[in-house]
Amino acid sequence: MGRTLVTLRRIASERLPSAFRERFRERFCETEGRKRAFTRAARTASVRSAVAVRRGGGEGASVTYAGVLDGGTLNLQVRLPSRAGHAPVRAVRLVAGRGHRRWRGDLDLDGDLAGGAIRLSEDGGPLSRLGTGLWRTRIELTLADGSGLEVPLLGPVANVLPAGPTIAAPLCPLTGTVYTVDAGLTGHVTISASRPAPQAHVTGVIADWDRVVVEGRLGGTVRTDGAEVLMRRLEGRGGREVCHRLPVTTDGALFRFEVPGGSLAGAETTWVFEFVSPRTGTLRVGRSLDDFRHPHRVVHHERRPLAAPERSLLYVQPGYSPAGRLQLSCSHSEDLP
Repeated sequence: MGRTLVTLRRIASERLPSAFRERFRERFCETEGRKRAFTRAARTASVRSAVAVRRGGGEGASVTYAGVLDGGTLNLQVRLPSRAGHAPVRAVRLVAGRGHRRWRGDLDLDGDLAGGAIRLSEDGGPLSRLGTGLWRTRIELTLADGSGLEVPLLGPVANVLPAGPTIAAPLCPLTGTVYTVDAGLTGHVTISASRPAPQAHVTGVIADWDRVVVEGRLGGTVRTDGAEVLMRRLEGRGGREVCHRLPVTTDGALFRFEVPGGSLAGAETTWVFEFVSPRTGTLRVGRSLDDFRHPHRVVHHERRPLAAPERSLLYVQPGYSPAGRLQLSCSHSEDLP
């Protein structure tokens, strides 16, 4: 390493033009500083990991399964370490911490295994109150003699879910937050809660006699002051764009808007919708908070007749694109008597 440093410095001083020498030296010193800082951090983490294992009185608890299902439930199973010389284990809890904040979740004990399902964000879950970030986990053991003991929770966390109809890291259906479980360089298991992106998720489409009612839920931080829905007609290349502005009502995270039958009249076509907020931006209206991969194959709505102007009958078929965007496909029928 020392010979490499001497060679690079000599190249910088002899072969580079004078205009680039100072820039190269500054960048070189900055890079070397980062490498040294990373090495110190890795060594410190390794020492802390060893100290944490010793505090637990031996090896840590190992993960046999960990995953977040339905976007908001942590499913966890761990194998407890051998407790030679200690009293039997009476209760097990998962402890997660970030800074000075802590939350705990009870696990069911079954021999040398402990597991359970812990709600993270819904129904007043811990992370709905404590917010996003990286949470480090440990296992808290309550022994039969009343004493307590904490051991580290160690990975790796394997991706045991096969490729199927559901996605590996679904969004929370209420908040849009993404929760992931992983093991870092030291092997300690962490739970990461990322900040939710704004979403306009459809929860229901109701085709009435003369209108279509769309209900949904907003995910993330969405400013609803002055919001409206923009209704666009899908056109091929070179086609004329047609759009309508629709009023939208909001109640907290819920939104609702109506599509009049008159705005759907005209040529047989397909309409898409956008939730427009002056302070948040434009959001595509669709199925964005589901945990399945292909919304257009899973969610289906019945084709319904709709009264259109000029005594005509219009058939409306709600559906979704492969990306989950809401679409209203319209087709005309015979005139009304």
